Amino acid sequence: MSNLEQGKREFETGRWSKAYRLFQTVLRDHAPEVEAREVRLLMARCLAMMGEPEQAEAHLLEVKPELSDRDQALLEVFEAAWKDLEDTRRLTPAELKRRREQARNN
Repeated sequence: MSNLEQGKREFETGRWSKAYRLFQTVLRDHAPEVEAREVRLLMARCLAMMGEPEQAEAHLLEVKPELSDRDQALLEVFEAAWKDLEDTRRLTPAELKRRREQARNN
């Protein structure tokens, strides 16, 4: 299983910090079959879920200008990431702290 697929699996099971590290590896390794924009969007989703909305937003705003109407699948990932970001911003400070601690321990 590739690091990308493993990262997606980790994300879906709630191990966001592990998924984030795997996505970092994917970008670092520059695998030719990997869509870097998708990986960066997935990293933003991880950051949002880990309680880091500012960092997530920075990733999203960086990728957004690279997307066009032809990138329908990536636009859907972008929308999901933005929703995660908005949901994270609604969390209480205590919940954000809990998520950050959980991310550090995973």
